[in-house]
Amino acid sequence: MSEPVRAVLRLDELPKVRLAGEGNFLYKVPFGDGHVVVKIYRGTRSAFLYLKKTFGNVCITGRTSHMPRARQRTETDCIRAWESHGFRCFRMHPEIEVEGVDRDLYMVFEFAPGRHFRDWFRDESVPLPERLQTWRKFIPEWHRRHRIAVETSDPRLIHENGDVKHVMLWEGGFLYFDFEMLYRSRNVRLLVGREILAYMRSVGRFFGPEMYERLMDLLVEHYPDKALLLAAFDVTWRHPNPFLRLARCLDRLKPGNRKRFSKYNVALDLRRRLDRASIAD
Repeated sequence: MSEPVRAVLRLDELPKVRLAGEGNFLYKVPFGDGHVVVKIYRGTRSAFLYLKKTFGNVCITGRTSHMPRARQRTETDCIRAWESHGFRCFRMHPEIEVEGVDRDLYMVFEFAPGRHFRDWFRDESVPLPERLQTWRKFIPEWHRRHRIAVETSDPRLIHENGDVKHVMLWEGGFLYFDFEMLYRSRNVRLLVGREILAYMRSVGRFFGPEMYERLMDLLVEHYPDKALLLAAFDVTWRHPNPFLRLARCLDRLKPGNRKRFSKYNVALDLRRRLDRASIAD
């Protein structure tokens, strides 16, 4: 069998558009007849800050390491897991090399100029019924991933940084990205609840109360597994770990956690809607 054709990018010799430069360096660069995105997992942060964030992740929040090489490994592993179940992510191009950068510090991705959820749902030039139909189409796919994650006990299928900034409309479907870290817990049902809250909180913050109400109504109506949807309430209000349950009680006293779209209030809102739906049935 012949070796795959490889290409080498010399970033210093190419015109490039810098897309990010804090935790990562992200560049859009010409390649072939189009573009690719080069993601270098070491950005402008100091080594101390990477270590500090890693300590918080591993020892406090139960996530994977923030170190550059660890984030590269985690992201590529998560993308392969998502793609194996048919969920569309930025395609990776491991056959493209970047000169002068360690192989385990970067990845080359396709460039996909889709529309972010963040922009689509607040674009008033798009008719409201069309935007709502997008959400109705998204919910079954969202649930399918959650169901597979729970059935396989695979936390890689949970979007650790999941919100409306990290989903795009592309080629008639949905494209997901940003998988640098994940939660290490094997209680995947509660991780599903955490992700649902993160998405719905971002809906409220980015789209405002009126759109939040519409999208939350549709979520409760069309999400097939209401018991799994209730995990969003359990992870905040009745966590099975008594120490975490106490921590949540103390956390709720913070002024920021009393806001409309705090995780606690969104969880209560979801629980009330589920209760009303159950009574109606």
